[in-house]
Amino acid sequence: MNIESNGVRIHVRDTGDGEPALVFLHYWGGSSRTWRLVIDELSSRYRAVAYDHRGWGESQAPAQGYAIGDLADDAQAVIAALGLSRYVLVGHSMGGKVAQCVAARRPQGLAGVVLVAPSPPLPMAIGNDQRAAMAHAYDSRESIEAVLDNVLTAGPLASALREQVIQDSLRGAPQAKAAWPQSAMREDISESVKNIDVPVLVIAGEHDRVDTPDTLRSALLPYLAHGQMQVLPGVGHLSPLEAPSALASSIDRFVQALAAGETTPVAVPAAFDAAFNAGDLDGVLSLFADGATMRMTDGEIVAGDADALRDRFRKLLSMKPHIRNTVRRSVVSGDIALVVMDWVLSLTLPDGGRATETGTATQVMQRQASGAWRLKISNPLGIG
Repeated sequence: MNIESNGVRIHVRDTGDGEPALVFLHYWGGSSRTWRLVIDELSSRYRAVAYDHRGWGESQAPAQGYAIGDLADDAQAVIAALGLSRYVLVGHSMGGKVAQCVAARRPQGLAGVVLVAPSPPLPMAIGNDQRAAMAHAYDSRESIEAVLDNVLTAGPLASALREQVIQDSLRGAPQAKAAWPQSAMREDISESVKNIDVPVLVIAGEHDRVDTPDTLRSALLPYLAHGQMQVLPGVGHLSPLEAPSALASSIDRFVQALAAGETTPVAVPAAFDAAFNAGDLDGVLSLFADGATMRMTDGEIVAGDADALRDRFRKLLSMKPHIRNTVRRSVVSGDIALVVMDWVLSLTLPDGGRATETGTATQVMQRQASGAWRLKISNPLGIG
């Protein structure tokens, strides 16, 4: 099927059923077909939407409009056209940078993000000669095979998949091929990426030579308030083709955790931010364990009194607050976890002005029988 995004025809593959839907964004040189093997593993449980970026696959190739923001607009147009009310973005390489851009806009319905061997939000630091070589990487079968064997994969692909990569890369429009190395990969979206307020799973390939695990640890994770990283062993840059089953399993576990609740301690702050910023009082209170203790930012301690805690949060939410928690460190021992995180809280004052408070909190969390983690002791004034 096709949808229109700002006058550009975008080709979409839509299979399966179930929420949240998974929206797949492919790499520079690929197409929606890149995700076929992964989708085959997941479509019995999820609605899977994969589309061709403008200039790739069966999508239209306008003369211009290949900036990261343009590609993000296309993603949101696909989501809107299909009426997806709850979804997870799954972006690979260039598609990962696009997914970061979309998530930073905090669109309604976004439940989480999976970044597969993603391009970091910072400009890719390569020389002009290497950039010029990239611009011609997909010019011919021979050049594509050289990149495939020496850069993109850690081992040989099956012959059918190898041919698919070659055909997808050859099919790309010249302007789409040129746009990534010449401009889009040089864009700096790091400041906006700090706005992402949903859980993010980063999946790296152990032997990735494009976006190495070390690069992602230094150039991506520090910008994600609610990010975690997993490394797939023995895999290069093209994990959707090299290890589709392992990748699908990682995506499934992440989405299952989103559906089940906060199944890792670092997911609790992300859920708290989402509920708090939406003014969802019940959602905020659901993150506390029975008998929880909280020290409020004014120093008052509410211990084991659910009604008092509700009253304090009701008053706080009436001030139209916005909070951002950034996890520094999480230490787990059995069913208890200690999480240290920085927070920034802004409030609307009675005179209409805004006030901002900051701090570093220590949180003690307890794993429940369901497997979900809940706040047992919340101390926003824990450090400093």
